[in-house]
Amino acid sequence: MGGHRGRLDQPTMITAVSPTRTATMIRSVTVTEFEWVPDGSRHPLRKFAVDITTHDHQQGSYVALWSAPPLAVPQVISAARLLIGQDPRDRERLWNLAARSLAKHDRIGYGALDIALWDLAGRSVDQPVWALLGRQRDRLPAYVSTVSGRKGSGALGSAAAYADYAEDCVNRGALAYKFHSFPGSDVADEIAILRAVGERLRGRADVMTDPGKGLDTLADALRLGRVCDEVDAFWWEDPLRGDAAPAHRILRERVRTPLLITEFVRPLEHRIGLAHQGATDLLRADPELDMGITGVIKTAHAAEALGIDLEVHAAGPAQRHCMAAIRNTNYYELGLLDPELGNPLMPPVYADGYAEDLSAIGADGCVPVPPGPGLGVAYDRDWIDSHAVATHTIAD
Repeated sequence: MGGHRGRLDQPTMITAVSPTRTATMIRSVTVTEFEWVPDGSRHPLRKFAVDITTHDHQQGSYVALWSAPPLAVPQVISAARLLIGQDPRDRERLWNLAARSLAKHDRIGYGALDIALWDLAGRSVDQPVWALLGRQRDRLPAYVSTVSGRKGSGALGSAAAYADYAEDCVNRGALAYKFHSFPGSDVADEIAILRAVGERLRGRADVMTDPGKGLDTLADALRLGRVCDEVDAFWWEDPLRGDAAPAHRILRERVRTPLLITEFVRPLEHRIGLAHQGATDLLRADPELDMGITGVIKTAHAAEALGIDLEVHAAGPAQRHCMAAIRNTNYYELGLLDPELGNPLMPPVYADGYAEDLSAIGADGCVPVPPGPGLGVAYDRDWIDSHAVATHTIAD
């Protein structure tokens, strides 16, 4: 009955994985917290680096960029204890172990560890992460994502200033432009900037807006949505406080522009649940916030099953490898950029010229995917060590 299925060979017994091969087991995890004062700021920012080392001296590393808050460090340390004595190749099993162990938390702390495990995996076989995932593309269409300006001052102090920067970014190769308005701004400011940018870039580049859950009422969100339709925006992102499915269904029913939410939603099941309830047109996932590269790829495949797109949040080498392996995605978020300061929130931790600013965009409007083993970046260890404020080592 049915088509030919082929001969069934002798069944293979599948047993639970047991960490018995000590030569490849994880020996230690080191978390290094560091501080620096970004250009244009008087206040230090704190980030952290993760290094995973095995008994046979293989190593995977990752420096958390602008998504994972330093408040995640205690959770990173807690999750790191789960990895000691484990086989680093068991990324799926370890992901599920962390998801269960951190079930009463937001699970953000595991993201950097999963990324470092992927870096280790790639370096151990001299292959980039995208090759392990399976490559879809090697050039990533890029949009500029701005910092929030200061109303009345600075390089992004007015709607006209946002439009000027949008034009400059497109002239320098960006295919699209997304703005973050003034902190605490009202819907009138959002609308003024959107109209100015939309008119300036009409017919030249895609436009997006991201209020970052800044609008107080559904009525304000609808007002902004109508202007998104006027300027033919590519998407609008997280306009409303909260993640209630009924309110977002109303936005989708009354606004033509595709709605993008779930940057602020954890875990995976809740993101997919909102999509299944009709609360969003597009999904977000972030390797630092959503349990690593493994978590992003799971979200992308779930979105693909629903027939919708997954947009990778934020910039960095982990994001580039993820996007390289995803079919149902549109743009790489190059951010957060400032007209005068470049990318002030990105720590200067790279020793190989890797960049997350307008210089990364090629003539085709795309950024490259690092070709080297693992994440394909080299960290400036001297800089990190010289700015270290705390080091935590978890070992067997």
